[in-house]
Order: sequence, then C-alpha cells, then structure tokens
Amino acid sequence: MAGELGAPFWALGGLGAAAAAIYGLFYLRRRETLPRAALKALFMVALTAAFQSIGAPWIVLLALSAAAVGDFMLAFDNKAILPLGVLAFLICQLAYLFFFWTHRETGAALEPAVLRYGAMALILATAIGFLVWMGPKLGPMAAAVIPYSIAISAMACAALLLPWRGWPAMLGVASFLTSDFVLSAELFRLAPNAPARRITAPIVWWTYVAAQLLIAWGVVRLLGL
Repeated sequence: MAGELGAPFWALGGLGAAAAAIYGLFYLRRRETLPRAALKALFMVALTAAFQSIGAPWIVLLALSAAAVGDFMLAFDNKAILPLGVLAFLICQLAYLFFFWTHRETGAALEPAVLRYGAMALILATAIGFLVWMGPKLGPMAAAVIPYSIAISAMACAALLLPWRGWPAMLGVASFLTSDFVLSAELFRLAPNAPARRITAPIVWWTYVAAQLLIAWGVVRLLGL
C-alpha cells in the first residue's frame, strides 16, 4: 500500500500526525495565539494535502479542509467565532455523509443488519438525549448546534452502512461522536471551574485525532488504494 499511495502521501500524513501530537502534548492548555491555532489546524491541512496528492474525490477533500478551518476557528475561546467553527464542521459532516452514503452497502451485504440498525438506534437516542440535556444552556447557539447534531448523527448512521472493508471509518465515527459529546458538555454544561475540565480537553483532542485518522484509513480502504 505504501508504494500505491506514494511518498508524498505518507510524508504529508506524517507531518499532520506529528502536528497533532505536538499540539496535544505541549500546546493544548497554552494561551490562545495565532501560531497555536495554526499548529492545531496543520493536522488537517496536511491530511488534506496528503489526500490531494493521491487524487482523492473532491467530497473527501472538502470534508478534510472544512475540518481544518473548524480546528483553526475553535482554537480560540471566542463566542463570536464559535458559530463559524460549528458551521465549518457542519460542512465536514455533510461531506462525510455524502461520501459514506455513496459507498454504502445494500441488501444482504448489510448482514448482520440487526447490529448495524441497533447501533444506529443507539446513536440517535444518544444524540436526542444530549440535545435535551444541553437544550436549556444552548441559547442562540441552538441554531447552529441542532443542525450540527442532526448532521453528525446522519453521518454516523451512513458510516454503519459501509461495506466491512470500511471498518476503520466506522470506528472513527464512534470516536468523533465521543469527542463531540464531551466537547458539547464542556462548552454548554460544565462550570468554568469544574474539576472535570482537567480531563475534558485531552479527551476531546485525542478522540478527535483518532477519529480523523481512522476515517482517513477507512476512506483509503473504500477507495481501494
């Protein structure tokens, strides 16, 4: 596979992974600066470039680049920027949704269907529960959070319809949901001085990194590269 993907893919992917690790280990709790935000975004910028180097479909490049924009915007604790960050990730989720839906299995190939549909029901129930729990705290952000919740839930359900060779993407989606649920609790439910905040930021970041890398691996397998 290394020969098929080419050296630029692996070099750019390695750069992205290194940026993610450096940010998570050394910059996660540092004060907000433009260089810090750029380092955070470099993870997905490099991953986007890696997939561009192998001629990935435009919808995949859109998902990855939208995530890079979202990472940059959400690197700042600014309520004015927050909706723009959510919008960027909404585009990311819709792009992933389109890709997964166009690569889904149908009919007997979905077996064991009961497990897939059961997981979908669990995702939808959890998303609804979180929206009910967060609802009183959302305020004007409800206009962004509710559509985003619908989009990521739909994307996750679409991933569960993928052929089994796309299993890394399925795991990635589960990690993405975990990251976003914890981030939502941090943004809208936890008090500024809550002890839980000591662990929420690392959980959000590392589950997000795992999610994007697993989804990327799944995309490579689905494209047969």
